[in-house]
Amino acid sequence: MKLNERKVCQAITLAMSILGTPVAMAQAAPSLLGGGSSMVAPLIGTEVSASPAVNGTISYYAVGSARGEAAFLNNDPSQFDSGTTTVMGTVDFAISDAPLSPAQISAYTSTGGLGITNGPLIQIPYLVTPVTIALVNAPAGTGPALPNSATPTVALNDDDLCGIFSGRLTNWNQVINPDNGSVYSAGSKPITVIYTAGDGDATDLLTAHLAQVCHTTPFVRNGVTVAPNSNITFTESQNFAGEFIAGVPSNFAPASGSSGVAVSLLALSGAGVGYLSPDYTNTFLAPSSAPAKANNLPVASLRNDFTGTDFVPTYQNATTAMGSASAPGTRLIARNPSNWVPAARNPSTGYPIAGTIQIIVSQCYANRNSNSPSPATAIVDFLTEHYSTSNAPTLRGNGFDSVPSTYLTAINSDFLSNASAFNLNIGNTTVCSGSVTGR
Repeated sequence: MKLNERKVCQAITLAMSILGTPVAMAQAAPSLLGGGSSMVAPLIGTEVSASPAVNGTISYYAVGSARGEAAFLNNDPSQFDSGTTTVMGTVDFAISDAPLSPAQISAYTSTGGLGITNGPLIQIPYLVTPVTIALVNAPAGTGPALPNSATPTVALNDDDLCGIFSGRLTNWNQVINPDNGSVYSAGSKPITVIYTAGDGDATDLLTAHLAQVCHTTPFVRNGVTVAPNSNITFTESQNFAGEFIAGVPSNFAPASGSSGVAVSLLALSGAGVGYLSPDYTNTFLAPSSAPAKANNLPVASLRNDFTGTDFVPTYQNATTAMGSASAPGTRLIARNPSNWVPAARNPSTGYPIAGTIQIIVSQCYANRNSNSPSPATAIVDFLTEHYSTSNAPTLRGNGFDSVPSTYLTAINSDFLSNASAFNLNIGNTTVCSGSVTGR
């Protein structure tokens, strides 16, 4: 009975954080408090509900990656506030599709940063994800079908992506099908582009790819002049609107996170294109996700320009894009949080827009409440369950995949235990002692 009551409490906490439901009073501090990416909200809800009762309550607030990072780096739970909801407690973890910058890590670990007393921060890949390109009222496709579907997808290549997301292409009769070299529509079919407002989820992975493949001036490749394919020069960023110095094009509209992008696309009467995580698209990609079941959004296949092959945004094709990424193998390399984020900005095979979502935790935690489990123990238990092979069906049911096997092995050896003898593990008594009191 207590376990069921606890799961209900967790589900309510998560739902309130996602939907912004106001409450009349400040919430009591949970055993573990975290927040950040909305991309993983449905998955986190499932994982939290399955977490053993011995670890206490876990609260997650889907406020976006940037606010999640700010909450952790400054131990600022007010980043999770919404409306009349006041969040209290120590921020134990954050989840972000954008890796922390070297400047953020340096500020945390230098004099004046929380790392001096809280101990080192740990940034590790949480899962592998594609960024899907969702479409509404689009032309008929010729690309490969999604798993268990017979409907061809609309195929897009990098030139199409750069044109649409820079505002260079504003109508389907300008978009060229890479499968046959013809435009998609003989008539006029204006495109509305839905993007994530503010420092939004999936934006970092999208712009990381666009920064590699979009260009505003002609250049020569193998003796052939390649025409511009973009109106702007993209840089990897969490803020999509910030890419446009002169302001976003008039056919673009903002939305809040992956859930907001899906809602906005479904509300359009005309053609629309947006980017979001797979768990908000359809059940062909994310059969276990409630938002995917409700939205039933078509998605494009993307041509990998290295292979000339159209790939649909399955978790398998996202993992293929990660290639032979390997985890840090020495203590000197492993102790730098920046070295734990594998890059796949323009992969040589697989789905072109793919990467990892990161979880950020502390190495040291104070025992804040004698009546609750140690936060360090709870974090280790939660991550051990997440990275276990038995959790793979849950990840894949939401359109994600487990991190590459070399990372799974290294995470367990370096951070969830001290099998590597690197002294990087959470709760390490050598590191977490003296003036390092933990958070």
